[in-house]
Amino acid sequence: MAKKGLFLSKHKQTKLKTILLKLLSLIILLFSGGLIHAQNQKNVFLLDNWTDTTIEKGLGDAVFNDVWGFAFNGANYCAMGSSIGTHIFKVGETELELIDFEPGSYQNRYVEHRDYKVYQNYLYGVCDEGESSLQIFDLSYLPDSVHKVTDHDAFFNVCHNIFIDTINAKLYACAANELGMLVLDISNPVEPVLDYFMTELSYVHDCYVRNDTAYLNAGFEGLHIYNFAGDVPVELGILDFYPNQGYNHSGWLSPDGSKYAFIDETEGTKIKLCETDELALISISETFATSDYENFAPHNVILLDNLAFISYYNEGFRIFDISKAPIKEIGVYDTFLEDTKYKLNGAWGVYVFEEQNQILVSDRQSGLFLFSFPIQVLNVDKEGTYVTNSPLIDANSVLIPRENLGSDDVTFTIAAADGRIVYDQANFLNYVNIPLTLATGTYIYAIYDEFGDLIEGGKFVKAN
Repeated sequence: MAKKGLFLSKHKQTKLKTILLKLLSLIILLFSGGLIHAQNQKNVFLLDNWTDTTIEKGLGDAVFNDVWGFAFNGANYCAMGSSIGTHIFKVGETELELIDFEPGSYQNRYVEHRDYKVYQNYLYGVCDEGESSLQIFDLSYLPDSVHKVTDHDAFFNVCHNIFIDTINAKLYACAANELGMLVLDISNPVEPVLDYFMTELSYVHDCYVRNDTAYLNAGFEGLHIYNFAGDVPVELGILDFYPNQGYNHSGWLSPDGSKYAFIDETEGTKIKLCETDELALISISETFATSDYENFAPHNVILLDNLAFISYYNEGFRIFDISKAPIKEIGVYDTFLEDTKYKLNGAWGVYVFEEQNQILVSDRQSGLFLFSFPIQVLNVDKEGTYVTNSPLIDANSVLIPRENLGSDDVTFTIAAADGRIVYDQANFLNYVNIPLTLATGTYIYAIYDEFGDLIEGGKFVKAN
């Protein structure tokens, strides 16, 4: 029977900090507390974890694979693959609710890869092993269930990944029957029509497509960019020789289209951050990785304008601030705690619900994780928050930078005039966040370093 994981985040006991602040000749005693993070966790908070211990384990105890999230009728959902099929969840504020399960057309303990995307009210799923198919599910019955419309095997059995250009109603099927890539017209969502069979590349492992511009990850053949607007795709650019090159595996384009990041699924490689132009040509501008990257391999990436979310196999889940150099790692949660020689265990898929400040991560051994992280606060254009004057709060009472805040272990505390703690925040970047929900009144703030010593303190007034 399916078992829902326990909340795994650990709370430390509240500790008292006695700090003398000289504020207008008044000495204030401040107390602060917060979360203590295990060595494998930083700034990322676990909300829920779901797994199913009844599914027969495969190689390396692997059971689960990719995850894809979607919104439907005002609620958030996701689909996660396993060796036996597709698990559908409702994503709540703090928990995962299993809604339905749809068996795969091919089920085997050695099935390692399923992939999902959504168009209109349909979920599309593929599998890269056995006598599989393109499965299409109708989402209209949510939140009660999903209904399978068809197992479509006219175009392929196995397929490694799919991506849907929702603007043009095209489904890109990578490595369909282990060859090139198929482009399917899904204007009629339940009756796909072959639009183009791409043989210009012998094998396309994965892709990202927006409005006919396709970034094709072609393994050891590198990264290729094509435009599929016409009857025959037009090549826009190639990046097939670059430093720290490995197996070009997957990539993602930022919402504003100015950045593209791709991953080489090879141990010891870094993630490449690229700049793009109006012609979709790219050049590598920065590389980034975990501190122990030489011993590990990244897998998948979701890119926002200023943040990169990485499922990093044995290194778990990682978040990087890509807004400026040097790129900093600002979030960590290791979903895979074992020490194994095989480097492709652990965190496989990642999906971001930006407006809800939530992240989904699928782990091959441990199932589905739901995390909380202040995405909307940290994904803002930080250049717009810099001020040169000294007040802690600006006219909007939002984000104020402090140049002396450079450590991830810095904490920021707000206390009421009576010493009562009303806000406690770990430092994610070089600024502090003033919550707009504070009641009108006078407050004391304190910024502590990693040792709990006071860096800066002061007073501010929250007006109406």
